[in-house]
Amino acid sequence: MSLLDTVGETLGGIWDTASDGGEAWLNSWFDNEAEKVSSAAPEENRTPQHKEPAQQPTGQPIYTMMPGNTSMMIMGGSIALLALVMLLRGK
Repeated sequence: MSLLDTVGETLGGIWDTASDGGEAWLNSWFDNEAEKVSSAAPEENRTPQHKEPAQQPTGQPIYTMMPGNTSMMIMGGSIALLALVMLLRGK
C-alpha cells in the first residue's frame, strides 16, 4: 500500500506543479495580450492636436498669430474707415 501512496503522491505533486505552471503561463499570456490591446488604443497613443503644435519637417514648431488678432484688426479698420467716412461726409 505504501508503494501506491508514494506513486500517488508523486503523480499528485507532478500534476499540481504542471497545473500551477500552466496557470501562471496562461495568466501571463492573457496579461501580455491585454497589454498589447491597451497599448494599441489610438485614443491613448495619439496626442490631441491642441496639445501638439504644428511642426516643420525638421521638427521646429510653427508659430502662428492668434486667430482673434486678424478679426480684431478687420473690425478696427472698418471702424476707422467708418469714422473717416463720417468725418468727410460732414464737410
